[in-house]
Amino acid sequence: MEFGPAKGTLMLKLRYDTPLEWVKVVGADLHTFLRDHAHNERKVAAAAMTLVAHQPNRPKLVHALVDLAREELSHFREVLQRLEKADDWIGHDEPDPYMTALHKLIRRKDSEHYLLDRLLVFGLVEARGCERFYLLGKHLEDPKWRDFYATLAKAEARHHGLFIRLARLYFAEEDIRLRVDELLEAEAEIARSLPLRAALH
Repeated sequence: MEFGPAKGTLMLKLRYDTPLEWVKVVGADLHTFLRDHAHNERKVAAAAMTLVAHQPNRPKLVHALVDLAREELSHFREVLQRLEKADDWIGHDEPDPYMTALHKLIRRKDSEHYLLDRLLVFGLVEARGCERFYLLGKHLEDPKWRDFYATLAKAEARHHGLFIRLARLYFAEEDIRLRVDELLEAEAEIARSLPLRAALH
C-alpha cells in the first residue's frame, strides 16, 4: 500500500502488509480494540502538542500540529462515545510494544536529527494506522464499524502526508529519502515480529 502527499514525490510504501487474520482478531474482541484505539488517539494528540512545545519557533509546524491534535482529540471523543453507548469505558492504557520499539529508533544526539526522526516516525505511525483502519473499513462484519473505520483511514492518510510535508520544510529531500528508507525497513521488522492482537499495533 502506498501513501504520499503528491504525485511524483516521496512515497511511504510500508514494507510489511498486515495479514487479514488481524481483522479477525480485532472483530472477535472489538471492545478491547476500541479501548486501545481511544488511547492511541489521545497519545497522538499529546505527542503533537509535546512537539509544539519543543519547536515553538517554527510557526508552520506549530499551526499544523495544533490542528492535528484537535482532530485526534475529536476522534478520541468519538471512540469514547461509542464505548459509552456500549456500556464500556477506556480503562487504563496498556503498553504498546510497537511504539516502544519505534521510539528507540529516534536519534537524540542532536536537535536536527531528533526533529527529522520525530516527524518521520509520526508519518510511519499514521501510515500504519491508515493501512489497518483501511482493512477494518473493508473487512469488519458490521457495516456500522466498516463505515467508521473507512472514514478514519482517510484522516490517517492526510496525517501521514502532513508529516512528510513538514519534514520537507526543514530538511533536504535526499536526507529525508535516506532516513525514510532506514525507518521503513525497521518498522517492517517491528510490525512483522509482533503477535496479532486486538490493538491498533
